[in-house]
Amino acid sequence: MKIIEAKPLQEVNGVKFGCNRKAARKAFGPKFKEVKKTVFSKSTMDAYDDYHVYYTPDGEFEAIEIFGDVTVIVNGKTVFPGNVRELKDIFSETQGDSDGWIDQNNSVGVTLSQDNGDVIEAILFGCENYYS
Repeated sequence: MKIIEAKPLQEVNGVKFGCNRKAARKAFGPKFKEVKKTVFSKSTMDAYDDYHVYYTPDGEFEAIEIFGDVTVIVNGKTVFPGNVRELKDIFSETQGDSDGWIDQNNSVGVTLSQDNGDVIEAILFGCENYYS
């Protein structure tokens, strides 16, 4: 299982939000497929096996959505895999929305399992104001 360490609003595995696409790809590795998430996407993303890396139209790293066989650590605590209760212990400003839970202050969002609405299926870390 891969371990990813996130520092909300700052970096993920040492890759700082706002760095350019070339630097992010160098850090995250060469095994990705460049795609548009939807036909309405303004820029392409890098699709890896266990996460998707998102960029601004100017090519700056703005978010990463993590899923699959990965453990995500924030401040020494595991947030993924996990559940909403554990997430709210770490991100107290987390609020429910139509797809899951979002903490706008920390630019963290989660998608919940459709089979068990308490289990986190994916977690996203974004740059400052990502959800604004």
